[in-house]
Amino acid sequence: MGHVTHSQAIVPDHSLKICQTLTMTTPLSRRMFLALGATVVVAACSSSEEGKSSGSTEVASTAPATSLVPPSDLPSDPFTLGVASGDPDTESVVLWTRLAIDALNGGAMPDEDIDVLWEMSTTESFDEITIAGIATASPQYGHSIHVIAAPANVTGLLHYRFRLGDYTSPIGTTRLSPSSDSLEPVKIASASCQNWTAGFYTAYHDMAELAPDLVLFLGDYIYEGGTGSLADGDVRLHNSDEIRDLVAYRNRYGLYKSDPLLQAAHQMCPWVVTWDDHEVENNYANLTPEDPADNAGHTARRAAAYQAWWEHMPVRFDPPIDENLTIYRQFSWGSLVNMLVLDTRQYRDDQACNDAVLQTTPACDDALLPERSLLGAEQEAWVAANIRGVDKVWNVLANQTVMTDIRLGAAVLNFDQWDGYAPDRDRVLTDITQQGVENLIVLTGDIHLSGVGQLTTTANPTTAVGIEFVATSISSGGNVPPETQGLLQALPNIIDAEASHRGYILHTITPETWTAQYRIVDNAKVENSGVSDWKTFSVTAGTAAVAEI
Repeated sequence: MGHVTHSQAIVPDHSLKICQTLTMTTPLSRRMFLALGATVVVAACSSSEEGKSSGSTEVASTAPATSLVPPSDLPSDPFTLGVASGDPDTESVVLWTRLAIDALNGGAMPDEDIDVLWEMSTTESFDEITIAGIATASPQYGHSIHVIAAPANVTGLLHYRFRLGDYTSPIGTTRLSPSSDSLEPVKIASASCQNWTAGFYTAYHDMAELAPDLVLFLGDYIYEGGTGSLADGDVRLHNSDEIRDLVAYRNRYGLYKSDPLLQAAHQMCPWVVTWDDHEVENNYANLTPEDPADNAGHTARRAAAYQAWWEHMPVRFDPPIDENLTIYRQFSWGSLVNMLVLDTRQYRDDQACNDAVLQTTPACDDALLPERSLLGAEQEAWVAANIRGVDKVWNVLANQTVMTDIRLGAAVLNFDQWDGYAPDRDRVLTDITQQGVENLIVLTGDIHLSGVGQLTTTANPTTAVGIEFVATSISSGGNVPPETQGLLQALPNIIDAEASHRGYILHTITPETWTAQYRIVDNAKVENSGVSDWKTFSVTAGTAAVAEI
């Protein structure tokens, strides 16, 4: 029958690693014991959340696939939310699905653990199974599944699916990261901000046609607001009033993940995902809500939101046990890319100056206090430790809010982004430059416009130390009025900006150049609207200069 690998806790050490394995004999779940009865390999993993398990299971088996399919008495298809993969490393990748017969109403699944077969193959027909396993979907986590799949000695594209009784999920395509000495080029699409009510997900259809190797999602996967109104220009409506508890957050993810274009984008390649504010609520800062009147319930709300986010993302760490979840982590692509995926929301100090936006008067004194932080002390130290001495061509900060200095003299246009935490930004960038780090690229979302900026420090305000590529939103409406585009373009650190369209960026990365191709949708409020290039920019390795090509 082969051997079975049972994966327990996922390593939450902020890097993408697979657990070590120890061989032993152990029973599987009651339902699968008769079908599998085999030697088991248990993955022993360290965890900062002792006793917690993701519920993930790996099984490498040569048994006929049909003998492994768990029985099901479900009345209809439980794979309504599709499949996804993410956080690949050189040995493994996370596979995700969530069982939900009725995803808009709590899932409508039995209140019990359910065993599901997962399979990987090098062929889309699954004529030969490369690796297979049994994963347990628990009602505690909304019947979501996170599998660390580790196919041995396999390169190139891999196909995967889940099976339960007579039901089979859609087929997803994924890949592992290349070996650490590889300079294999990579195409990464960066995207963010997909408000369901504000527009359609046309950008994802275009993205699938251009076939990136990886999608980097930079936050605002869902929006927490109420139903909306077609009369006010919304193109489709949310499924409830503003969401505040776990069931409501799950239902909102169910709505967003019902979109076929979003499902297809997840199926085409692995994703690396971080969050921003709307996964909880607009402009929250750590344990401070946007509205002080919501202080009493904010901690519980954040706990519910973080759990629902984990349940619906293909991420490689344990679920939260309270209102905290460490998601900042390091991702590598061969010798080409060292990427630090940041969390600029969970640890930040509250926004200064009453969180003013587009204010042109001088900032209040609080904004310049050196102790204020966007990253928090621990994450800031982690960035410093993991960007220095790394033997990669490109060093990347995957970041939520605009890092480029776009202050107007003493005025801060947006206190929610790095301008509102200027001393912290200066510490981070100064440390990077003093460590001799080259080829710094910052990838950003949040602001709903396309932009290119140069990063500078206070000590050298005219010398670029890195380049920032800001992706506009997938569907969320513009935050910056198009008539202010000329003002943005006139700022010294702005290379170019476009504020009128929705879309994403396709980054083509080689040892010699980083190329950012900005794809914009003609009108995201119109289904099947056209998509075209806005502009394409290139950075040559060894420089901190960007040019339009």
